Amino acid sequence: MEKGLWVLAGLLIFVFLEKAFALPPTESSELDTPSDTHKYKVSGYLNLMANSFDNFTHGLAVGGSFLVSFPHGVLTTFAILLHEIPHEVGDFAILLKSGFSRWEAAKAQLCTATAGIFGALVAIILSGSSGTVAARTSWILPFTAGGFLHIALVTVLPDLLKEENPKESMLQLLSLLGGITVMATMSFIVE
Repeated sequence: MEKGLWVLAGLLIFVFLEKAFALPPTESSELDTPSDTHKYKVSGYLNLMANSFDNFTHGLAVGGSFLVSFPHGVLTTFAILLHEIPHEVGDFAILLKSGFSRWEAAKAQLCTATAGIFGALVAIILSGSSGTVAARTSWILPFTAGGFLHIALVTVLPDLLKEENPKESMLQLLSLLGGITVMATMSFIVE
């Protein structure tokens, strides 16, 4: 029951953050006025803030996973690495569209990556010295799972459901099943 509540807490906190920092979509991709330029710059900074929080939770997950066991840590790190490669490319493109130069976007992305280190440190610090490490960090993985569920349900699933081309839908489903198979295989090998 406790783990389920942490999953819900992670899900709800991500919903709150999205509501608090989301910008309404713009009608045009053209930058017509200085206020439009400001909107784009703000959206870039909001993306950086959200990315920092996302990386912080990744750090929590990695740190907490390694505190539970080495195999859990390896699996979590591998899963996050696979998730982060396309995610960071997308974030870089958002920053470029927001008016950042390539160099500014690269530096900003590097800064957001440090949030992952802080997340891992928080996981280690919160593990404390009393009690078992696994008991003290048992909230971290369910909490971050709730955050990832939010991302999947709010960001990914609606796009998958909008696809009308049957071949693309089948490819998406096969990709999803392929990802699950890779993680199940890794889990089987490590444990």
